[in-house]
Amino acid sequence: MTVDSVKDIELLCIGNALVDIFAEVEGDPDNLFGLTAPVQHTDDKTIREILALLNDINAVAGGGASNVAKIASFLGVSSGFAGMVGSHRGEPDRFAKLFENELKEAGVELLLSRSPKPTGIFLMLRSAEGETRIVVSPSAALDLSGDDIVEESLQKARVVVLDGYMLGREGLIKRILELAVKHGTEIALDIGSIEMAKICAKDILCLCQEYPLILFMNEEESKAFYEALGSPEADPEDENKISLAFSGEWRQGDSVFRRSCLFFRKLTRGELYPIIVVKRGSRGAVVFAGGDIHRAETLPVIPLETTGAGDAFCAAFLCGWVRRRSLSECAQLGNRAAREVLDTPGTRIDPKRLAHLAKTLQASSAS
Repeated sequence: MTVDSVKDIELLCIGNALVDIFAEVEGDPDNLFGLTAPVQHTDDKTIREILALLNDINAVAGGGASNVAKIASFLGVSSGFAGMVGSHRGEPDRFAKLFENELKEAGVELLLSRSPKPTGIFLMLRSAEGETRIVVSPSAALDLSGDDIVEESLQKARVVVLDGYMLGREGLIKRILELAVKHGTEIALDIGSIEMAKICAKDILCLCQEYPLILFMNEEESKAFYEALGSPEADPEDENKISLAFSGEWRQGDSVFRRSCLFFRKLTRGELYPIIVVKRGSRGAVVFAGGDIHRAETLPVIPLETTGAGDAFCAAFLCGWVRRRSLSECAQLGNRAAREVLDTPGTRIDPKRLAHLAKTLQASSAS
């Protein structure tokens, strides 16, 4: 593949290619399927046995990085997705076809590899009583390796967006980071879960100190990340500045989150990178960069489904970033995009609902 054969991509998103499946069940998920943990991983055979017992499912292309690519494309920013889907007898399996078709329809440039394993599944079951169980079988998604990454795609990208669930795959991450540095490509990473924040905290800190990184996490992940580092001390002098930024909330707030914010200010002070973005749901978002603090509040809504909202935030934030908006504006765009997906399964959203944000970005690009 030559450089000319790869389209210009502003956001190249790399991660686990999953299909998100949502289903309502009658009865207790524990008794029906033996699912006792709120979230659990399983094998291909088990998840397909569960799917065979479901009468009505809602399936949508998913996985954090692909969600970012999809929403960014809806917002008018050229995006691509690299990942591994499944196959059957040399052809894409049914969930791979669903994944590919949905991203193509969204305008995402696909750089997919295929595994003989089935396409990965993220299954959310909800009972009539409101109980939820999440079952994940990454399967083919985990077969993505450094050899599957096309160098020309990073060469043409402005930002490479990484799924935090890939952090344990050293060879793959090393290959991507080496190419990003080689071609002057910025790196965005969404930690993805509390578990990854705990397990990979030291590795993430090293990435912050070595690469041009924009790091995304939600509030609970930010606390887990901070505590996994041993709750490092920050400068007491920062207390007043952050207290002003958070106004009255600060004194009444969570002490761990407060100390993590002090640490993030210290970590970013005097440096262009890292930029640390903490998504706070109904409380909006806060961005730490160069030792400064940028807050963006949001209008709280009652969500139908929160899956994909954080990915929509990241997508809109990064779209603002590549269109050279201020960090506060990027966070505001993120908040607005996240609100739009809170009443839809995953990121299956009518692009028309994001048209107003797309116009905002186009206007900023033209100015």
